[in-house]
Amino acid sequence: MGLTQLCEICLQVEAEEECRLCGRSVCKKHFDREQGLCAACRETLCEICGRKLSMGYCVTCGRLVCEDCSVKENLALVCINCSRRQEV
Repeated sequence: MGLTQLCEICLQVEAEEECRLCGRSVCKKHFDREQGLCAACRETLCEICGRKLSMGYCVTCGRLVCEDCSVKENLALVCINCSRRQEV
């Protein structure tokens, strides 16, 4: 008799999938098959590149941004798009 692992998000349903970014075991409801991501990672993806997890919000436009798609200005994060617009 094998042990079944519960979804690491809802803790109610058997986990059947694994997130490609974080490795969470999740149920079908909390898995985006097209992207191979759990719901938590999908909701925190960088809104510029869509490939990496975000590390904060752009102070100018409010989008979630990863390290590669943002620059630090003083203590704030600014996305590369807003940063380029400010340079013009």
